[in-house]
Amino acid sequence: MSHTHLRELHTPPATGSKALIELDDLCFAYEDAPALRHVSLSVREGDSVVLMGDNGSGKSTLLKVICGLLFAQRGSYRFDGDLVDERTMRDASFAKRLHQRVGFIFQDSDAQLFCASVEDEVAFGPRQMGLSEDEVARRVSDACRLLEIGHLRTRAPYALSGGEKKRVAIACVLSMNPDVYCFDEPFAGLDARARAWLLDFLGQLKSVRRTLVIATHDQSLADQVADYFVYMGEMHGYDDRPHVHINE
Repeated sequence: MSHTHLRELHTPPATGSKALIELDDLCFAYEDAPALRHVSLSVREGDSVVLMGDNGSGKSTLLKVICGLLFAQRGSYRFDGDLVDERTMRDASFAKRLHQRVGFIFQDSDAQLFCASVEDEVAFGPRQMGLSEDEVARRVSDACRLLEIGHLRTRAPYALSGGEKKRVAIACVLSMNPDVYCFDEPFAGLDARARAWLLDFLGQLKSVRRTLVIATHDQSLADQVADYFVYMGEMHGYDDRPHVHINE
């Protein structure tokens, strides 16, 4: 393999028109335990990026930084050119815009669902955006139709199956119509049928050029969804697929 080809593999293809997510020398630690070490990464609009690495390599922490739930202790994070840190996120209007544009689907759906009914869950985000009730109702109907959960609208989320909870959690994010979807281990706890459905849904998001950042251990999911891989920590997997290597 030529040196030129090797360099190309370490330079993810520019699949979008501009960089949405820009991390520059970013560090984060939980007390004295470093989780992200001098991470620099650029994700362009429309990219489908899969984060790979062992448990404890920083995948979930990186997703939380991207979603504005954790903040750089050194270095910086910019979303669509705007600095995201503790100061800017104290501005309610700025925080609302970021959370509308970047959606996070947790590994554990129970950590994300808290309302009395599925309909209330899906409506929560649009209501927080200050949308009219007519627009909220339209978004709830559209999300429930697309996720095929219309029959669950009056059900309590805690009483649903794992696969149903995952669909509701995704519907809550979908109703916000974000630019970026962050998934933390999306296949966790799902049976084969639910996995097949979710893989098809991720393909639909890719087809409409939504930006995807997915943390997973599932190689089959990664192979089918990724435009390129971001390896965190020790190197794993392919030498012949587009990838970057961070958090060494």
